[in-house]
This record gives sequence, structure tokens and C-alpha cells, in this order.
Amino acid sequence: MKILKNAVEAIQIGLEDFTSEDPRRAQSALRNIFAGTLLLFKEKLRRLSPPANDNILIQQTIVPSLDEHGQLFFQGRGHKTVDVQQIRERFKNFGIIINWNAFDEISNLRNNIEHYYTEKPPYIVNEVVSKSFKIIRDFCVTYLNEEPSELFGPEAWNIFLETDEIYESEKDESIKSLLGVDWKFQTLREAVSNIRCPSCQSDLIHAIIHKKYDPGETLTLFCKKCFNEFDIEDVIEECINEELAAEAHIAWMDGGDDPYADCPECGKSTYIFAEMACLNCGYQQADKRCGICHNQLDLEEAYEGDLCSYHRHSMEKADD
Repeated sequence: MKILKNAVEAIQIGLEDFTSEDPRRAQSALRNIFAGTLLLFKEKLRRLSPPANDNILIQQTIVPSLDEHGQLFFQGRGHKTVDVQQIRERFKNFGIIINWNAFDEISNLRNNIEHYYTEKPPYIVNEVVSKSFKIIRDFCVTYLNEEPSELFGPEAWNIFLETDEIYESEKDESIKSLLGVDWKFQTLREAVSNIRCPSCQSDLIHAIIHKKYDPGETLTLFCKKCFNEFDIEDVIEECINEELAAEAHIAWMDGGDDPYADCPECGKSTYIFAEMACLNCGYQQADKRCGICHNQLDLEEAYEGDLCSYHRHSMEKADD
């Protein structure tokens, strides 16, 4: 029970740091809540270990040995405990399902916020606490058979509940703000749901001043976490890549056409074939065919002229 006790205390202390008005305790809140979550994972591995050695699955190195009767058994070696990657692997073997995408998101947010935090801890860590809340709550109930409100106590659990409510409220406002912009392209309207602040990776992004997007023109966005202002152009490639990643992968597997490509005008990976335009600069390529073979030209060929790459190369070779 020592690991579970340490996990609970780390999370409780993290929540105390979170509610403190001292800005120096913001980083402590992040570290303690994250560390407490990892300790909960280790507690599950401890419970899965055999009674004779209930710490073996927590140890980083496990080696086979023979006892005095020649029977095979396993024992831990060294003092290092499992890291995150080993926890992933062992959970996978035991069929324990964790939302690792959300966990990685928390880890990345924590690392970024460690370097980009203001003097208002609640505004800095709300997202991390909220996302941690979901993982901790589900894990305690599903895999530890523990009631979270009893495990952490009503005071700590109420902080989780209030923070989650605050974050969700802020997220709703962010969504409304972005949906209030006329993005011109349906693909971009869907892709902006993937926007994250380039400084702190928060997803609490608001559109300010401008309510209509024109390719090539400035559209300023504002991060509610670190107060960073940036332009949609700074994040448009990442948003489109995230939005169309699955479609692009399927196209690659099936030998189909990519949904997007590098724009020959601005160079960004933002030319969307379904939109017949570059979402970043607005470049539109007219349908063209080779002047010799009449085959349809691809995006780059059409941008460079009126010949397919084969006939262009042939003519250039003839000129030599």
C-alpha cells in the first residue's frame, strides 16, 4: 500500500500547490500530479505481481532464475523501477487500456508549461489538471477498484471537479471563437480544431479582431494559457496534417491520391485537392493537359508550364 499512499499524497500536494496564490508553486503542482499518476500505474503493476514478490513487475529488469529445487522463478535485478515506456508495454501485455494519446499530451503540456508559465498558476495548469483528472478517475475506478472521491478525499476531489468544469468552460469558449470565423474553406474550418499554441501547446485558442479568413492575410490568434499571439499561418500546416493524416495514410496504403500536397506558390503543405486551392496563400491551379501528349498535368507540372515532366525532360535533353 506504500506506493498507493505515495501516489495519493503526491496528487493531493499537487492540488494544494495548484490552489496556491504563490506562482512559484505552479511547477510543483504539475510535477506532483504527473508523478502521482505514474505511481498509480505502478500500484497496478504491484497488485499484478505474485504475492511472494509483489514488487517484481515494478522493477525495470526482471531475470529468470532457478530455486534450490530446480524450479523456474523470476526476480528483479537492480534498484531502478519501470519507466513510462515499460509501463506501456506491461499494461499492453495485461490488456490494461490507457488513453496514451491524452497521457502524452499531458506530458508535453507539462514540459512546455515548465518553460512558459505566468504568475497565475490556475490559468497555466487548468488544462493539465483537467486532462489528468480524466485519466486518474477512469484508472482508479476501472483498474484499482477504488472510489476516487474516497481515495483522495472530498477536498482534493472537489478541486479536480471544479478545475475540469473551468477547463471545459474555457474550451467551449475557444471552440465558439474559432467557429465564429469565416474560414472560407471547409477543410480549414474542420482543421482549426487541431490548433495548439506554438509556445505552450495549449488548445485554448481564440480568434481576435478578425472574423474572416483571407488566404495570405493576417489572422491573429490568442492563447488563453500563455497569452501568446500568433498568426494562423504559423500553425496551418500542423492543423491540416493532423486533420488529414488518416486520409493520407489510407491513400498511401491503397495507392490512392494524397488529399493534399506542397503548394508550388508558397511551399507549405497546404494545397488541398478537394478545395482546388492552397489554404495558406490561396493559389489555385487551373486544370491543364500536356501540350504534346494531352495527359493531365499534376500540380507541379501545371505550375511550371504546359508540358508533362516526360516531354519537358525530352525537350530539355534535345536542347542540350
